[in-house]
This record gives sequence, C-alpha cells and structure tokens, in this order.
Amino acid sequence: MRQILSFLCLLLISCGAVGAPGSVAFFYGAQPPWPELAQFDWVVLEPKHASTMGLQTLRKEGSKAFAYLAVGEALADESIDPALALGRNTAWSSNVMDLANPAWHTHLLNKARGFQALGYQGLFLDTLDSYQLLPEAQRAEQLRGLKIFIERLHRELPGMALFFNRGFEVVEGLSWQPAAVAAESLYASWDQALRVFKEVPAADQAWLKGKFSELKQRGIPVVVIDYLPPERRDEARQLAKRLTDEGYIPWVSAPQLDYLGLSSLEVQPRRIAVVYDPREGDLSTTSGHVLYGGLLEYLGYRVDYFAAGVDLPQYPSRGLYAGILFWMTSGPVPQAANFERWLLRQQAQGVPLAFVGGLPVAQQRTLKALGLQRGNTVSGPLQISQQTPDMFGFEGPVSARSQNIEALRINPAVVSPLLQFSGAREQLWTVAGLAPWGGFALNPAVLEQGGDGLWRWILDPFNFVEKALQLEPLPMADATTENGRRIATVHLDGDGFLSRAEVPGSPYAGQLVLDRFLRNSPLLSTVSVIEGEIGPKGMFPYLSKELEPIAREIFAQPRVEVANHTFSHPFFWRPQLATQREGFTAHYGLHMPIPNYTLDFRREVLGAQDYINTRLTTAQKPVKVIFWSGDALPDEATLKLATDGGMENFNGGVTKLTNTFPSLTGLFPMVRPLGEQLQFYAPITNENLYTNLWTGPFYGFRDVIETFRLTDEPRRLRPLSLYYHFYVGTKQAGINSLQDIYGFIESQRPMSLWVSDFIQRQKGAYYLSMAKRADGSYQLRALQGLRTVRLPKSLGWPDLSRSTNVAGVRDLPQGRYVHLSGPQATLYLRADADPGPSLFEANIPLSKWQRDAQGRVRLGFSGQYPLSFSVKARGTCRLTIAGNTSSAVADGQLQRFSVSRTQVDDALLECR
Repeated sequence: MRQILSFLCLLLISCGAVGAPGSVAFFYGAQPPWPELAQFDWVVLEPKHASTMGLQTLRKEGSKAFAYLAVGEALADESIDPALALGRNTAWSSNVMDLANPAWHTHLLNKARGFQALGYQGLFLDTLDSYQLLPEAQRAEQLRGLKIFIERLHRELPGMALFFNRGFEVVEGLSWQPAAVAAESLYASWDQALRVFKEVPAADQAWLKGKFSELKQRGIPVVVIDYLPPERRDEARQLAKRLTDEGYIPWVSAPQLDYLGLSSLEVQPRRIAVVYDPREGDLSTTSGHVLYGGLLEYLGYRVDYFAAGVDLPQYPSRGLYAGILFWMTSGPVPQAANFERWLLRQQAQGVPLAFVGGLPVAQQRTLKALGLQRGNTVSGPLQISQQTPDMFGFEGPVSARSQNIEALRINPAVVSPLLQFSGAREQLWTVAGLAPWGGFALNPAVLEQGGDGLWRWILDPFNFVEKALQLEPLPMADATTENGRRIATVHLDGDGFLSRAEVPGSPYAGQLVLDRFLRNSPLLSTVSVIEGEIGPKGMFPYLSKELEPIAREIFAQPRVEVANHTFSHPFFWRPQLATQREGFTAHYGLHMPIPNYTLDFRREVLGAQDYINTRLTTAQKPVKVIFWSGDALPDEATLKLATDGGMENFNGGVTKLTNTFPSLTGLFPMVRPLGEQLQFYAPITNENLYTNLWTGPFYGFRDVIETFRLTDEPRRLRPLSLYYHFYVGTKQAGINSLQDIYGFIESQRPMSLWVSDFIQRQKGAYYLSMAKRADGSYQLRALQGLRTVRLPKSLGWPDLSRSTNVAGVRDLPQGRYVHLSGPQATLYLRADADPGPSLFEANIPLSKWQRDAQGRVRLGFSGQYPLSFSVKARGTCRLTIAGNTSSAVADGQLQRFSVSRTQVDDALLECR
C-alpha cells in the first residue's frame, strides 16, 4: 500500500497535488508591490513584511503565497533560547540551530501554523543545509533531526505546499515529494562575505546541474535563483531566458530580494514616481500632482507620490517604476546630500529621470553626473537660439525671459538640447534637454500665465514625459470607455435639498430634481443627502417629516444608487491644517452649525451612513459611496473610516475646461493616494465653478457640455461626468441648464454606470499590473472592475483567437479601445484587425466572452438596461439565449442585436 501511495504522490508531484508553477517570485522587502507580484504563480514572502490585504490580493489573482521559514538558522535578535544554537553563520550574522532538538521543531511548527492561519498556502524552507557548517561529527545527527522535522511538518500541515531551498539530502529520503526545489547561484552569484557579484565556476555549475537532473527525473520542479544588480537588467533578462530554455523556473534578482526581478515573464513597469517638495505645500496643491498627475494617468500609468527628504523609497526602483518625475522649484532640499545620493542611485539603476520647472540639485558631482553645470547670473535681453518645434508651443508660445531661469550649461557629449536661450557676451543657457538618464524642462519654458491670471502649458507635457522617461508603447489602462462607449456617471451632493425652487408651487429642490430628472432620465444616478439638513437630529428637525419621505422616494427609484454626504457637511476635513493658512477665513464655519454638536469625523462618516441605512433606504439597497463635502480633502484615517464602513469614496478635484479656457492645466488627476488608502476625485467639477460659486449666471453650468467635448477631443481624458447639487433645481436657469446637459449626455449613447461601479474601474486603472510573457503576449492582472485598455496604434490590433478574456476592439480617433471580459486577461497582438467575431460596442457591462476553435462565442452581459450590442464578423450572425435563436440586423459593416433581458448569462453567438 505504501508503495502505491508513494507512486501516486510521485505522479501528483506531492501528496498535496501542487502543480508546477510557470513563474516564481521572491520578495523579502518591506513594501511588497502586491499587484505586480500577483503576476507570478508562486510568490515567496518575508512574513513580517506582508499584510492581510496583500495576501488577499495574491489569492484573488490566483497567485500562491509562500511564507519564508528558516529551518536551520535563526537571526541573533530573535527571541529564542540560546541553548538551541550550535554554531554561527558569520556571513549572515545568524545562529545555526540544533535540528535534533524537539523544542526547535515545536518552535518552527508553531510559526508554520501561524503562517497558515494568516492565509499562506505554502512554506519556503530555507537554510536546510546550514547544519553542514557544524563540525562533521555532528552532521549525521542533524540530518536525521531535519528529516524528522520535515516529515512532521508535512504530516501535521497537509494543506501547506512545501518548497525547499536546496536540501538535496533531505529530498532523497522522503516518502513524498516537495512542491519544488530551489537553488541559488547556478550562473550568477552574490558573495555575502566579500559583497560582490561573481560568476559561478564551471565545476560548481556542473555539480548543481547534476542535482537538478536527479530532481527532474523524479518530476520535481526546479527553481533557480541567480543574482545580478538592478543596473544589469538587460543581462538579467538574457539570463532568465537562458534558464527558462534549459528547463528551469528562473528568478533573477538582487541578493536582498527587495527588487522586482525577472522570472519566465517580466513585469512591465507602469508606475511613475512623482517627487514633490513638501515646502511647496501639501500633495493636494503641488504642481506634480495637480498639473501632471492627470496627464500621467491618461498615459496609462499609476502615479506614486513621494515627498523629497521625507519618504523616498529605499528599495530598488528598476523594474517597478517606468521613471521618476521631479517638479520642485524651491531649490535644494534640506539634507540635500542624502537626497542627491538617492537620485544618483536611481540614475545608476537605469531608472529615467525627468525634471520639470526646477532643478533641485546643489552638489557639483551630481550636476556632473547629469552632464550639467551651473553658470553665472543670466543677464538679458535673451533670445531663442534653438527650439525643438514639437516640444514647445503646446498652448502658448515660448518667450525668452530671464526671470526665474536656471543658469545651466550642458556637456554636449551627454545632453542634447531641446531649448536654448542666448544672451549678451555669447552666453548660452540650456532650458530643456534630453540625455541617456532622462531629461529636463525648466522655467520659464513650462507654463505661461495669461492676463486672465490662468496658466497654460508652453511645454508639450505628453511629448516631453514620453521622451524624457523613454516610455515604451504599452496597452494603457483606460477608465473613460467601456465596450466601445464613453462611460457616463451622474452624482448629486445633498446640498440644498430643502431649498425652495423658484417655480410655481415652490417645491423643495429635492422634490423638483426627483420629478424633473431622477424619475425621467434613463441615466443611472448616485444620490446623497446631508443628515444635518433633513434628519431629526439636524438643523431643521421640524422639517424632517416633510423631507425624509422625499429622500426615501428618491432612493427607491430603480436607477438611483444611495450615497452619504455626511452629517454636518464639514467644509474642512483637515481643520487643524486649514486654520493655519495665512489669511484663513471660514466663511461658512468649519461645518454646519448644528446645535450642541462638536465635529466628529466618525459621526460624519459612519453615523450619517447608519442614519441613511436605517431611516431612508432598505437593507437590499444600502449606502454604497460617501461624497466628501467642502474642500473634499480627508486624511488617511478618515478615508479608512469610509473603507472600514464598506463605502467607496468620491469627490474633490476641480477639472474644468471650457472654450474660454481650454487649457489642460484645468485637468486634475483622478486619484489621490494617502498611505494605503485612495481618494477618488470627481472626474469633472460641479456647477459651483461654472456659476461663480452659485452667484450667477445660473445658466453657466451649461458650459460643462464644453468640458465634455474638450475632454473627448483630441484625447478622451474623462468620462461624461455630471456632478451637481440639489440647489441647481432652485433656479429656472439652473433647471434649463440641467435639461440641456442631460440631453447632451443621452445623445452620446454612453455606458451609464453608478459611481460605485465607476470607482471599481478607477481602482483597476490604478492597481492594474502587466507582464510580458515569453511568447510576446501581455498578461493583465489586478484589473478589478476595469474592462478597457487603450492600444497605441503602433502595437497593432488584438488577436482575438489567441487572447483570453478579450472580446473586441473599437478604433476611434481618440484611441484603439480594447474590450475585456474579466478581471484578468491575456492579450496577444497582430498586425491587422482580427476578422472576428469581435464585439464592437455594447450598452451594458460584459461579463463573459469565450471564443472556441470554430469561432463560436459564449457570452454574457449584466447591467440595468435591456441589452443592445453590435459585432463585426464575416457572414451572418445569430444569437441563441436559453434555446431561443435570433438573427442580427445588418447595419453597414456591423451586425446588431437587441435583447429584452438585462442579464444574459450563457448566450451563444455564431457567425457564418
């Protein structure tokens, strides 16, 4: 019987039936990049640096998490009985433990059980060979003790996959097989004692390959961990391919294993770090966030913000960040030496750097490394001596001004100038340039302030950042479009619900908006109320019996989603900071002056949520979102209150472009990261800015239609986002403007989404990770609710027959929008358009698109409207749903289907 069991275990690799991974990552750093690590089938982690949320991310994306467990050694600072140690490993400053001691076994088993309880699915057993550092007389007993422990671990934790680091002698005597065996340094090694990278001698390579051959013959997957520094990434890429070709699962990384290395696939860096100077203000007001954040998001990147001199990342940036952008204009930072050492480390790793506005560098060695030097004071008059045409004049012309200019000279062997000014006495100053390390574009050639006091871009911010950061064409996350249609959201802040409308009968604004718009518009709307306005514990308890029924009726509407706009409408979510501003005046107070109330953010966020859930809506339709009030700038702790309460969060940002002022300096970012929390700004601002803070003209909100157009052409930068307050319904001009706006949005035939669903798209745009596989395809993970990527036309078209969870494409002047049908996807590309069948557009979210070898498609949709979609395909198409078949209606090159259902789970599309 035992022989049969052993044979079965051999067939299954281990009795836990753990399949061989296609890729493996090791990451022991303090800040694991969870979405990127989720690209790998197995991820080995240092448990003290892992979070519950991170482990959940890996599990959700299908990655198996392994906890690092040192079996044969313990660090000197661990709280362990010194009597359990038999020797020292001086290279790593650790103790070699007594593997024959049952107390040590118990200690390790307790740790392993704790890791299992945290959600780990396996253990990476390291230092299995450390007993060989002990005197030879002790080794046989230690090996026996090691085998006893490994057998016990396997027996008592049957659900945990066991992944060995070496331990070849242990493997030979087991009645079962480990999930895999790893070994370090087949070709490239790290000498910890000498602290140098070394090539492994041929004899050592041959010995290790012999051991690997024995493992392969037993069907045990072999993982090779080789070491190269981040600056040798091209070499690491070649090494990873060599190891893969030789039948190993590679991980090529830095010896500290705090670096996103390479396996059989390579993560494509889609993060950009923006470094700002905290002396220039809070993140929410700095230029790198306000002016560049939204543009980088449009290019498909996640933006991570770092305050210079405060929280710069100390882990290797190469492989994780596509580049680093600095917008700092206040000169060298405090502790400039530390900052510039960090900057030079990034340059040495090969991470491209882009300086905008100013050059926060003081030391001569740093300037020299960049190919720059500071000159004397600039004297005018100046004139343009060289200008790259496609880099400047984006919204305003270049003017050769000496005011605020950086007096820079270049080493022409390093820097290629983009813009130079010449002055008296043959002075020549370089204002912008490109170099192998990146580039710079400095004042006064970045922004221009007009006579209206508003700013415009002189620099082409897209072209500059693409060139300076050497950004390669990649599929881009896009939350503006889904299934080929521009997304539309409608959301209402609760302000003015109880105001009287200046129309016959003087109804409450809440009633008017309900009757005129929420009942009649086909668009999905997310609506909030302020408890302090309409509730019995607010400012107007005597009106509550009239107002609450209106709110209940609004929330009962089938196309309305329920949101929270707080208890007392705080005007400042960080009052301790706001009140310290020079000239601060709280025109409306810090919040609504509700009698006997002191500002309490828990009451604002969770208390108001509970009020709405218990008095205004049903358990089947609870509050989904909180809309921040006032300055809409909560801190991390307040954001966490909303997250812990199960609410998404929205509002903030002031995106507004009009024909009068069409500049992209009016485009805010969509995401404000704060620690582990994210704030999601409103895509387009509300009527306050269009009506001069509701002082008039009250028809001014109609100009948001101009914003819709300007954020669609030539680039689709935003969804159709209608954001207003109930008090718009108090003025006839406001009502008329709303009618025009609703009509315009409906005429665009958008994909209408509730705000909570749109936020899931934004989360995907932020967290999405992307890896390039050996066959050239892109592996997309952590998509969350995002279902669109935009392809640069240079990459070609999606290959639908080879791709997974890729349904089709719609090629528009704004971009080539690829439709996805699941939270993960594999995208293959081809030179020409796939003949189909291909989804062209649809009016509700896609949930399934599976194409078989005969070209038939199993599809599903789920939304709030009767399904309407069109496909491109050869021949004639028909659709079968629950046994009923219908034929498509031809519409030019398209074939259209209209279905009475809002949910389609498993329809069959056939085209012949």
